[in-house]
This record gives sequence, structure tokens and C-alpha cells, in this order.
Amino acid sequence: MTPAQNTAPAPLLIASVAPRTRGPLDLRALKALAYAAERVGFDALLLGDGTAEAPAAYEGTTAAAALAAVTEHIGLLPATPPGGLAPYHLARITASLDHLSHGRAGWCATGTGPGTAAAAEYLHVVKGLWESFDADAFVHDRAGGVYWRLDGLQRLDHNGEHYTVAGPLNVARPPQGHPVIAVTDPALAAGADLVLLETDDPAEAGRIRARVRQDVLDAGRDADAVKVAFTLPAGAGADEIAEWCTVQLADGFIVPLTAPDDPFFTTTAEELRRCGLLRASSTPGTTLRDRLGLAHPAGRLAAAAS
Repeated sequence: MTPAQNTAPAPLLIASVAPRTRGPLDLRALKALAYAAERVGFDALLLGDGTAEAPAAYEGTTAAAALAAVTEHIGLLPATPPGGLAPYHLARITASLDHLSHGRAGWCATGTGPGTAAAAEYLHVVKGLWESFDADAFVHDRAGGVYWRLDGLQRLDHNGEHYTVAGPLNVARPPQGHPVIAVTDPALAAGADLVLLETDDPAEAGRIRARVRQDVLDAGRDADAVKVAFTLPAGAGADEIAEWCTVQLADGFIVPLTAPDDPFFTTTAEELRRCGLLRASSTPGTTLRDRLGLAHPAGRLAAAAS
């Protein structure tokens, strides 16, 4: 393939880093990998978490906070199962990470935790807590002695089947409004922004993406409001990636990376660049939502009024 032949849209690229389950934490290597992914043009870094059976050397949101301080453009997606933390704590941590990273934070809800219905309610509660303050609630009026407007504070007062949460959150509204929510179970797509799945079968990928888009439409949202990415098939080059994107089997790919000198950086990435399939690095001030082509939420009051 030559650059002149390519008409496929450049895919979203999510770098996946598995949790280190052996040996001491090597933050230097993790930072070097994040630098390399950012320099190549990856959109986000998915940080895996450990399990009781295979404890990790670090917890994902803590690692993301460390990387927020040393990176500038790449999005940060720590993985935590829904229900792994109380929704208030998850909302507070991810909102804080969004502030620290200047709008580059997200959260990957791995699996469905206590079940699909409970996980969907968990996502709803977390998003409601992020709406605790209106976008213009913080006025920072030193002369008038007003830091934030009391009428800009919104209590959640959620009383559902699985969770009862009053709110409000004690963290200001995140820069993105809602940090990006990724899920690994398509049954949760209606409440998510990004669906991350594993299959290298083009036919299956097409069926899954079509079903996700229909579920999103049925939930009253724009089908393009949710992006679907699949793990990059082993050995896939620019031709195969372009084919998947041209026939709209995927919006992007998840690329497992193991080290700053991962062969992907020097082989496939360079091939994608030559074919015009590697998107430009972000400009300052670009949020993860901007990068992924996702709208910023209008806010609870604005949505209710529309």
C-alpha cells in the first residue's frame, strides 16, 4: 500500500499495559513506555490491574496519577471492575485524575463485577456524581468572597436496586464533564463511551459493532457517541488495519505493549505513518474526549431542559 492509495480513516489506538505481577515496581520502565506511546501518537494508555489470584505491583489509578505528572497528551485509562470500589470513591478518584491530567482521564470498567444490572447502575451513579457541580458553579470571586455558587451544587440522591448514594461529590466538576468510560462487556455499551473487546474475526467484529451501535440507539443516544475498538490481530499490518477501518468493522485497536522498545513502535507504527493511518499528536489543551471524537456532556440540567 502507498500513501496515495489509502482512503481509510486513521484508527483510534489504545496501548494496553498488563499489570506487573512479578518483581519490583519499575516506574522508570512504565514512564518510558508511556513516553514512547505518546511520541508515536497513541490516543490512550490502558493500565491493567491485578487480581486476588495475581496481585499486581501497582494499582491502576495510582500509576495513572504518576504518569499524569510526566506526560502531556496521551489519555490515561486505569482498569477497575465496577463494584470494586464504592461508586463515590471511584467517581472521586477519576474526577481528581481528570483535574491532575488536564482532561486526559478515563476509567475502564473491566467485566461486570456483581452482574450486568448492578454494573449498569454503578456507571449511572458514577456519572451522576460527576454532575455534582454545574459547569459554571465555581466562580472564584475573591473580591466578592464567593468560591462557588450554592445554586450550582446538585445532589444525586440516587436510591436504586443496588446502590443508594446521596452525594454530592466533594471534588469539582471534572474538566471533561465526565472522564471517558470504557467497558469490556458490550452489554454495558449504552452507558459507556468506548467498548474494548477481543476478537480477530472480522465477521464477528462487524456483528458486535453493529449490535453495540443499535443498543446505543435504543438507549436514545447517537450511535457515533460510542466507539468500538478490538485487540489488534496478531501480525496485522497497515493493509489489514486499513481494511477493518474502511468497511467500518472497528473504530480503533487495542495494542498490547510490553516495553519502551516494543517492536510495534519500530515496525507497524512506522508502516501506519507511511500510509497516513497514524493520527497526529494532540495539541495542547486537547482532552481525551476530543482525541477520541466524543462529545462533552451537556450537564444534567442542560440535558433535562433539552
